[in-house]
Amino acid sequence: METYPDNNFEILRLEMGITNREFAGLLGVREQVYSRIKKGEYPIGLTMKTRIQNAFPQVQYDWLLYGKGERNQSGAIIQSDTVSMINVGNGKSIGYFSSDVKFIDENKNNIFFEVSPGRYLMQTKLVTEKAKAGYLSGFSDAEYMDDLPAHFITVNEFHKGAYRSFEVSGDSMTDGTDASVLDGDIVTGRLIKRELWQSKFHTHKYRYWVVVHRYEGVIIKEIAHHDVANGILTLRSSIRTKLLIQTLKLAWMMWTRSLMLLISAAHYKDVQYIFVFHWTSLK
Repeated sequence: METYPDNNFEILRLEMGITNREFAGLLGVREQVYSRIKKGEYPIGLTMKTRIQNAFPQVQYDWLLYGKGERNQSGAIIQSDTVSMINVGNGKSIGYFSSDVKFIDENKNNIFFEVSPGRYLMQTKLVTEKAKAGYLSGFSDAEYMDDLPAHFITVNEFHKGAYRSFEVSGDSMTDGTDASVLDGDIVTGRLIKRELWQSKFHTHKYRYWVVVHRYEGVIIKEIAHHDVANGILTLRSSIRTKLLIQTLKLAWMMWTRSLMLLISAAHYKDVQYIFVFHWTSLK
């Protein structure tokens, strides 16, 4: 396998002032793949070569990959506002990434970058599987939040409110339909302020909810019932097990025991934050 240890990917990334994850996104790959690319260890085929050339058209390919020849004709530093979004697979370009912040909400929860007229990249903070353990105490800690990686979603309008993205672990929300939330997916939701918990949630409109529980941690469930008067959320998984499908063949005690694994109650006193699910995306 050909290696290219003298590449200049990191020089370009540092000049642009973006993270490894953001730079990987410009190439249409995961951060782990970019980690191998910058070490010169990832095989560069025709598809990857095309992605690199489309992402950085002002940079000479040989200079970027092998550290040979001239950087570019003008010798100018490539800035993030000159980097185009790339075509990946059967997708199509949605425009150009601009480093100009078009909108930041009053609490600095969400940042939007214009991609094309009426199309924006919305930046949220991503709570990864490893970061979930500290999220209970770190939500209001500015330093903790700053250390969380960024996640980007394409939107058509500015959204107000506190949005967070969470990495899904497990298959409890997999029911075999297109609406399933799979292990490894990233879900993004809007924070429901605590004073709004005194009104019934719109569970008929939004199927999934992210509940940050004091003891259970970050969980993603359906809300089967919202008891406002007593402050109790009845949470339900989407997974359909063979045990439940064959309930007619099982004893009632065995069925109810299985059902308890899929439905649980969350009291307000044990819940720190609730997010209504808006988007899901691949990691």
